[in-house]
Amino acid sequence: MSTHRTPTGLARTPARPRARGGIRRSMAAVAATAATLALAACGAGAAITGTTSSDAGSTSAASSTSSTSTTEGTAMLSSLDLTTLDIHADEDDLTWDTAEEQTITLADAGSTSDADGVTVDGSTVTITQGGVYRVSGSLTDGQLVIAALDDQTVTVILDDASITSSTGPAVSVTSADEVTLYLAEGSSNAVEDGADYEVADDATPVAAIASASDLTIAGSGALGVVGTSNDGISSKDGLVIAGGDLTVTAVDDAIRGKDYVSITGGTFDVTSGGDAIKSDNYEDEDRGWVLITAGTFSIDAGDDGIDAEQAVEMLDGTLSITRSTEGVEAANVLISGGTVEITASDDGINATAATTAEEAAAEETAADASDSGSTDSGTTDTGTADPRQQGAGGGGEEDDGSLLAVSGGTLTIDADFDGLDSNGTISLTGGDLTITSADNGGDAPVDANGDITFEGATLTANGTEITSVEELGTTMGAGPGGGQMGTPPDRPQRGSGSSSDTTGSTDSTGSTDSTGS
Repeated sequence: MSTHRTPTGLARTPARPRARGGIRRSMAAVAATAATLALAACGAGAAITGTTSSDAGSTSAASSTSSTSTTEGTAMLSSLDLTTLDIHADEDDLTWDTAEEQTITLADAGSTSDADGVTVDGSTVTITQGGVYRVSGSLTDGQLVIAALDDQTVTVILDDASITSSTGPAVSVTSADEVTLYLAEGSSNAVEDGADYEVADDATPVAAIASASDLTIAGSGALGVVGTSNDGISSKDGLVIAGGDLTVTAVDDAIRGKDYVSITGGTFDVTSGGDAIKSDNYEDEDRGWVLITAGTFSIDAGDDGIDAEQAVEMLDGTLSITRSTEGVEAANVLISGGTVEITASDDGINATAATTAEEAAAEETAADASDSGSTDSGTTDTGTADPRQQGAGGGGEEDDGSLLAVSGGTLTIDADFDGLDSNGTISLTGGDLTITSADNGGDAPVDANGDITFEGATLTANGTEITSVEELGTTMGAGPGGGQMGTPPDRPQRGSGSSSDTTGSTDSTGSTDSTGS
């Protein structure tokens, strides 16, 4: 008897109780955050790997000072470790008896299967029961649908499978407790959806791989995904990627998990018209985050490289974002290891408060008005401000409680505006940073509305070695409060093309705010 076993993986752990304000914890010094993250990096879980009889799973500090303001109401993180949050995946998901495998062979002339829980209706193959299914063959215009009971788990082993659909998602998960797509060793798999279609009753997202349930992608094989209509891979719940050689191209977002995206391994070549990696749940306090503990990423993004409502945390891996509006954006951005290279037309890394329900409703109303072609009589649109960029109270200059913390790793940032920008605080307590950015009194290598902690990191900003937080406030034109606002010479105002642009707001001196996004 042969059994698929996983030597290491993600253990399911209970979610910690959250204080009001989302993932943010109690008030404390930002330096404590860096220490916590460093410990978290040492204990981070390894990537899920797996083997079967036929498949092998994938698998110097500068002396400086820190700001010391303790203004009441400034929210700081005392601890944050996304690896402790509850997710759907654990090592049992990649453990099965090979005798349990049932086969599905895709073919335009007629797909076949030896499984009772599989139905074939023309070019649509539907899995209706939980179990383990090995899928091979191709459909040039068809679908693989997973419609199991809500308490059942489904594992689909893609073993040289190719699915293209002209009328909807290529792989559609309409119901199940959770689904795992396992990429068989040595296999090459491809999926592509159609253009300009709608999903009935919004049963799933609009994507080449579209899931209404928790989704895991693992294994060591290759997977090519083309999102022709909207997204590449999209889950309405959580998304875990634990391995594989993935190439994802999408007209909008490439990789999206509404509740979370947890990546513990794999190789990624991502091209997106929108965000490359995204988690956009703003309603649940412990959701809306992206965690990277390993992996190699090459990202070309039409909008943000990585965008999350609550938090982005990187513990290890190699992240190369060659094109983006903003490289990384979330309420809390935490980097404690790995290698990060970012090229951005706006800010390199931006920490800004998560969307509120009111802001989301306003954005939806604006989008509906835009779709209908309506405009406000007598007004001129000079660039609509993204409410996420305004900060607490919509002013753009207040500390909104967000945090950008670097406690390790190597970061190289080339940004047209701010290199590191926080509408709250910034903590640089480790790592080797090289930043090229604007430096005009309004945009700078390091810019925060709140406190800046600089102690233990090595920083070169626009060719100058920085040794103290005072240099950030005087030489670099930034510091607590964000400095004087301005617009880089020979660069367009924000709001003239970037989806995260902010225009029209002013500080108390009347100058234009161009640092809020």
